Amino acid sequence: MRGRRRSSASSSRVRFSGASSGAAHRQWYRAIADHYDGFANPVWMGRTEVFLDRLFRRHGIGNAVDVACGTFAIDLRLAKRGYEIVGRDLSPDMIRVGRRALRMAGLCLGTAFNYLAEPRDVRLALRSFRHLLRPGGLLVLDLTNFDAFIDRPMNVRTEMDYRTSDGTRIGIFGFNDQNPSKTVHIARFLTVVQRGRDIRIGFDEAPLKVWRKEGIARALAREGFRLVEWWGDLRVGSQYRRKTSPRLVVVACAPDRTGKFRETP
Repeated sequence: MRGRRRSSASSSRVRFSGASSGAAHRQWYRAIADHYDGFANPVWMGRTEVFLDRLFRRHGIGNAVDVACGTFAIDLRLAKRGYEIVGRDLSPDMIRVGRRALRMAGLCLGTAFNYLAEPRDVRLALRSFRHLLRPGGLLVLDLTNFDAFIDRPMNVRTEMDYRTSDGTRIGIFGFNDQNPSKTVHIARFLTVVQRGRDIRIGFDEAPLKVWRKEGIARALAREGFRLVEWWGDLRVGSQYRRKTSPRLVVVACAPDRTGKFRETP
């Protein structure tokens, strides 16, 4: 009989971490921050840059605050066009990468607002946006258009299979779910980062509020915003279509000190 085979000295080292709290988010972003911009679709980034540039020029906007700015990739492009941009993000690792990009190169976008699942957090965020905006300023919210897939969701899928220039391989897999009323989407991600023989596996879970056009319109109106435009993507000319648009992009105007609105072009 053959004896039991011994494990090779060159076997991979595997580490697993997981949680359903803010700590898990921080660990996830720490693991992928240096490679995050590599995931970005350059076509999408170019379209987003042109969309925001045209929107800002039509409304006379010269500076902006990007809430949940990530690595500042889109903002850096706008800064090169002459805009004054301030970025804010909860992840210190994403800010670190953004600052590095700024050194090398001499508003709430990307579903971030959906992560505010509690009504209290939504109200606080919208009120914070009002305080940040100048009278007559614009608020741009980029939301997932859940109406396009919430009735027939594809809850298990590969989100990403990416290999970096230094050989690091990153795989992200989605295992999602919805509550019975389909008002909350539970986003779960299994992330595998392999560097040589070192493999790190992380699990993250977060609730996302399922916004529909009518609901976000009511929430903005309650906080004093006036709706200006709706779009189906951060792309010039992308009209919003409830059942087919990938995104739900709303542009709203903040009132002045008296509660009145300035005329927009």
